[in-house]
Amino acid sequence: MINEYVEKIMRNGITHFAETLTKSTTDIQILILWDAESKQVKYKKMIRGEESVFVKFNEILNVKFDLMNREAICGSFIETTLKKYAKEYDCEMSNLFVIIYLLEEEEKDVRLYLYKNSDALKEIELEEILN
Repeated sequence: MINEYVEKIMRNGITHFAETLTKSTTDIQILILWDAESKQVKYKKMIRGEESVFVKFNEILNVKFDLMNREAICGSFIETTLKKYAKEYDCEMSNLFVIIYLLEEEEKDVRLYLYKNSDALKEIELEEILN
């Protein structure tokens, strides 16, 4: 259940950014990373051919206030997953990031790919992050 909920949030975030910027959803990606200094999960909006920019989780949600505290819920799952992968790949959490994207314009399922620095490691399932 939470998998579908988070997938919907990410798909809607990509769709919202694409509509706002009049871009294709395949040109928009969301990057999830660990900021070692603040010890928090951070998010970036990436647009094909442009500089990536940090965004707040509320921007992905397309809301002013997250009254349901969805960022805290998702953030704790993401932090746990990054810790697991950092151990598996023998690196710091800050060296890992996940890119969320849609492969095709009308695709319903979001795709996730795990990176260590600039090296693509593997495609991961949303369930891996949320379980």
